[in-house]
Amino acid sequence: MSNLTRCTPVGRADFRQALGLWDSVAIITAIVVGVGIFRTPAEVAGYLSHPAVILAAWLLGGIICLLGALCYAELSAAFPKTGGNYIYLRQAYGKLPAFLFAWAEFFAIRTGSIAAVAFIGAEYLQSFLSINASFIKPMAVFIVLFLSCINMFGLRGGKKVHNVFTALNIAALISIILSGFIFRRGDMSHFFAGSVSLDGNILRALGLALIPILWTYGGWHENTFMSEETNAAAKTIPRALIIAILIITLLYLAVNFFYIYMMPVKDLSASAIIGSDIFNLLYGPGGRKIFEALVVAASLGSINAMIITGARITFAASEDSPFFSSIAKLSSKHGVPQRAIAINAAWCLLLIALGNFNKLLFFTGILVWLFFAAAAAGIFVLRKKSPGLNRPYKVPGYPATPAVFALICAALFINALIFNPLPSIFGLFLLLSGVPVYFLSCLRQRRKNG
Repeated sequence: MSNLTRCTPVGRADFRQALGLWDSVAIITAIVVGVGIFRTPAEVAGYLSHPAVILAAWLLGGIICLLGALCYAELSAAFPKTGGNYIYLRQAYGKLPAFLFAWAEFFAIRTGSIAAVAFIGAEYLQSFLSINASFIKPMAVFIVLFLSCINMFGLRGGKKVHNVFTALNIAALISIILSGFIFRRGDMSHFFAGSVSLDGNILRALGLALIPILWTYGGWHENTFMSEETNAAAKTIPRALIIAILIITLLYLAVNFFYIYMMPVKDLSASAIIGSDIFNLLYGPGGRKIFEALVVAASLGSINAMIITGARITFAASEDSPFFSSIAKLSSKHGVPQRAIAINAAWCLLLIALGNFNKLLFFTGILVWLFFAAAAAGIFVLRKKSPGLNRPYKVPGYPATPAVFALICAALFINALIFNPLPSIFGLFLLLSGVPVYFLSCLRQRRKNG
């Protein structure tokens, strides 16, 4: 019996019932609508030169995520347990694949993402405060420590923080878009420049453009990690997934429409910091400061939401794995896995100390698509394995919907290997390093049980 199991009766009501529909929507939105939308549109424009194709690509990214959300809606409704992907993989394939997912999340996907976003927030904070660049790493460390401490003292404080930052971030994005059109400093002729060539090259370019686009949409499934802490999870989580994806897709389309309205695609593709350049066009040098403050707020919201959801994976894995049970403990007073949050923070600080944004980002992508594909394929396994399982929500368009999503994820996995072989191989090596740890911890447990 794990530490979490022994602590279950104490404070667990708050642990289960703290989140409603809009809290779940806010968690997804806080993670997805972060700093990516201020960086990746320039990269997308570098692959796709026509405005209509760019907007179509962003819409396609939203549709892909919606397909995934429909798949996860069935899985989360059937298994409303804390842990999300961990639970679905365990039910479909067994404990080892589930352990490897938790291992990858702990040592690569989530901690690497938190550290990477902390770097971005610290860089923009340094620029906003006009202080020496040597303060970037210390500020990144402070951001992770500050938000981790907030979440260690209960879910309610953590959710209030991410709700506030999410509201500010979306309100700021909407105000930016509206002010740009109100001031009419853009030009609608930007949408009619260039021509579209419908050949094999555009398909290749679209495939490359989807890499940054889907990275920008990343995190849409995060509320499934907290199913057990959500009111009426079987109904709330599927609704939250679909609502959040629709909101985010509309917001991203509007933002990219605005970017193109403000500058030609050729200029957009050359703008490494598109948000700062747009703000400068709208408001002058002072606008750049507004943008920097916005990115800092977005970074804080994203990191906080990732901290909230990430520790719950360790919580779920601890009930099966001696390795994770040794590092997870539910606080009897605050009802949160404090030790898991603390260890995640410590690992993030080590990554910040040893790495930079690019190094942290590259090796995580291939693992994300691998587990998305496995989860979608798990729907077929579970339909055959447990036909009598209560499924309050069933994915529409079955079997086409999960099949298409799984194939898309598999294609992105292969694409990552082809175009980013070294970081992808390193990510896979890190994943496979969990196999001996799993068997050694199981062997130790058997010897302990005697």
